[in-house]
Formats: sequence, C-alpha cells, structure tokens
Amino acid sequence: MTSLDEIAATIENLPAVLGALLAPIDPAVLTTPPEPGEWSVHQVVGHLITGDGPAFRDRIADIVGGRPEIALFDPGPPVESRDFDSEALDGLLAELTAERRASAAYLRTLTTDDLAATSAYGRHGSLAARDFVHEWPFHDHDHLQQILAILKTAHLPAMTEQMQRAIASD
Repeated sequence: MTSLDEIAATIENLPAVLGALLAPIDPAVLTTPPEPGEWSVHQVVGHLITGDGPAFRDRIADIVGGRPEIALFDPGPPVESRDFDSEALDGLLAELTAERRASAAYLRTLTTDDLAATSAYGRHGSLAARDFVHEWPFHDHDHLQQILAILKTAHLPAMTEQMQRAIASD
C-alpha cells in the first residue's frame, strides 16, 4: 500500500510538475477548452485549487472528526464562478502550491486510527478516510491525463492527414 508520506509528497509536488509541463506552452492553448462544455487547462488547474478543501481535506477531517455522514461535492460551480482563463498561470500555480502545502501538512498528521474512521457517503455507503486519502492522488492523475490530452490536441492541426491517421490507428 502507498504510504501517507508518499501521498502527501505526490499531491504537494503536483504544482511543480504542472509548472514544468505548462510553462513553455502558448497561453492560448492553456485557456481554450478542447470542446464546448469542456474545461481548459486553466480551468482544470482551477478545479484542483477549488477542490482541495471541500472535496478532500474537509471531507477527510469530517470523517476523522466523527461526522456520521459527509457531503457530496459538485466540482462545477466553484470552477464556473471564477474566470480562471483570465488569470496568469503563475498565479494559479502559486495558489495551488499554497493549497497543496496545507493539504500535505494535514495528511502527515493523520494516524492509523484516523485513516480507518468511516462515514456514510450518500448512495456509496460507508467510506473510510483512507479512501479519500488514496483517491486524492488518483484524482490528480486523472486530471494530469486530461491536461496531457488537451496539450496533444494542440499539435493535431499542424500534422498531415496521413500522420493523424497513423497516430489514430496506434
């Protein structure tokens, strides 16, 4: 099983990974959704910022604190209520870095008993704090894949039809 220190370090290091990946990319690519109704790269980063507290840290704290049932989290409204595409990438990554430092520090305080604590979670039944701790880097990895997919689409228009067919068949 992945250790708590490894998970804390993984989520804490994501902003640096994103910074290295995204720094050379044209801001127009980062602020343009790949399809209508989908998030741009900046909006994905915004989701990571706005989701840290309510989707993970707060729910884990509620479970550990003995709350019998924890709330579901709708990621759409926090992203839609702020214009992340008009903000500079450096500022977004600084904000995410601060969130992740706080989150990683919190994770490092959890005990084995804390991780075993459970609460009801809607139709999903009873979930342990450990479930949300492990889902956190899993969630990050999903969004890193989403960002990589967006970045890949920026290269397609420059490729010949033959190359596009070749990579589509692989």
